[in-house]
Amino acid sequence: MAYKENYTYAGIPLGFAIRKQIGKAYIYRVRRGNGYYDSVAGKLYQDKMIYFVPSSINNAEGEPSRIVFAAAVLNWKTVLTEEQKTEYNKRASKGMHMSGYNLYIREHMRANI
Repeated sequence: MAYKENYTYAGIPLGFAIRKQIGKAYIYRVRRGNGYYDSVAGKLYQDKMIYFVPSSINNAEGEPSRIVFAAAVLNWKTVLTEEQKTEYNKRASKGMHMSGYNLYIREHMRANI
């Protein structure tokens, strides 16, 4: 599987399949094409993105979701019994490819937002 290009940083060749960030300049990732968005299924692609820090992730629009999410996590840790957690784990193991914890969080978020 061929990569799209061989990247360099500060004149130093980095090679193929580099991952993660270098300093605060670039972030590199390798992804497998899925056949969508002009990619060939199974082909590996090397992406180079400019390092970016958003000015603020604590905005008013996201606050209700953060509150409901925190309540869901707290409920899982303190309110639900072991029997209830086991039931969520059983439901999640039936073809959902997730844990009971994730299933509970999803259902709690959908019911309360």
